[in-house]
Amino acid sequence: MKKYHAVITADMVNSTFFTREETTEWLSEMIGLLRENPAFDWALKPEIYRGDSFQGVLKNTNEAMHAAILARASMRTHAKNTDLRIAIGIGKTEQLTDRAGTSDGEAFRLSGHLADNIRKQKARIGIALPNPSEPLNATLDLLETLIENWTTSQSEVIVALLLKKNINQISEQLGISQPAASQRVASSKWWAIENFLATFPKHLSLYTKTKL
Repeated sequence: MKKYHAVITADMVNSTFFTREETTEWLSEMIGLLRENPAFDWALKPEIYRGDSFQGVLKNTNEAMHAAILARASMRTHAKNTDLRIAIGIGKTEQLTDRAGTSDGEAFRLSGHLADNIRKQKARIGIALPNPSEPLNATLDLLETLIENWTTSQSEVIVALLLKKNINQISEQLGISQPAASQRVASSKWWAIENFLATFPKHLSLYTKTKL
């Protein structure tokens, strides 16, 4: 039985508000974080297409939410109204080539269909699975209430935390005191994000038959 993959298809929100140079720089920076992070095992590393979108394929579906939140937090560090819509399709990949654009399979179709329709939902991270997963999608609605309120400074802290930085490293990186760094961590509700990411594999396994 073929193993499931996670196809991540994303596009930048409000890209027309910014210059082409800005969107290219911000997307390239974010994709660099995703491509080089050892936490992610990519079957196909993320690539930009159409100027303001990207797509990548993860071998381990359990890593999909970590990648999605890191991508959004990175994008939200630049300006108040910068963000991403992210459609995660989880399923089989019958045809996996050296590029996402020429690959095909259940996961690609699920991600593509969700990407076409994600504007209709309030949450900007969506998951499409072979089996109905309404409870998981409802959880993503709750996740959205946290992410949509992150300021640029809180987003910077979330990126650092997702990259496994500690408070000392965060305060040094951002040029702020350790109490100030701790306050940003608390105000971003990191504890809830951390717990969700830790339990995401269990959530996901409830809706899949294949061993992930």
